[in-house]
Amino acid sequence: ASEEGAVLTESPLPWDKCRGYFDVMGQWDPPFNCNAGVYLYCCGTCGFRFCCKFKHDRLEQDSCSNYDTPNWANTGKPPARVDDTPEDPEKDKSNMIVYIICGVVAMMVLVGIFTKLGLEKSQGPQTEMNMSRYINGQL
Repeated sequence: ASEEGAVLTESPLPWDKCRGYFDVMGQWDPPFNCNAGVYLYCCGTCGFRFCCKFKHDRLEQDSCSNYDTPNWANTGKPPARVDDTPEDPEKDKSNMIVYIICGVVAMMVLVGIFTKLGLEKSQGPQTEMNMSRYINGQL
């Protein structure tokens, strides 16, 4: 019966379970089982845990205190949002000026393209007619 009591006090599983904890960056690391091959023990430090081979390297997890959100990670309420509507009319005018300038530049580019296409089209058929007359021997 005393032998049974000793067995019951040890972990019922043949492997350790690393408890979830907050690491040194304040990020929650979820719990995980150490049951991969010979890596059966939860080792490392309170802030960085991993599975290892040897029982003598096992981390005493009960001695750790990083199971709650660290105080420095609690930043409190986020700052109040500023409305998206501009309060300063000068800022709004500067955006409008940029839009106007870009629009004018775009219009100038389009006018240039259409002018070039128009000129090419008006000159194109005359050149073709001269070429066709020359090819037929009529000049």
